[in-house]
Amino acid sequence: MRSQLAGWLALSMLAATAASAETVPFTCTILPGEESVRIGVTNTAATPRSCLVSCRFSTPLWGGEAQIMCAHMVPQGAKDVEMCTKTSGGVKLVALTHGAADCIRPRTRR
Repeated sequence: MRSQLAGWLALSMLAATAASAETVPFTCTILPGEESVRIGVTNTAATPRSCLVSCRFSTPLWGGEAQIMCAHMVPQGAKDVEMCTKTSGGVKLVALTHGAADCIRPRTRR
């Protein structure tokens, strides 16, 4: 239920900002022990941006797939910044099956 809510919120955020979102380089790395992941992102813009990275992994439980997401402000020009390191809750992560990353410029107040 919580992961469904997080996915819904992420999709809502992306839908609301689709016109200003830009796909950016990212990494989703399974760490030793195969129960946690490091998610990194690169902000190629000359301004700080809000970024969202989503990584899906095959796993022997949960219908065969688990999704882990991170969202943070990323400084301008940052390369492979660690957005988060998260655990799968004790479930083995087998391989990355899909990933995506988008960054948007924060709105300026008028």
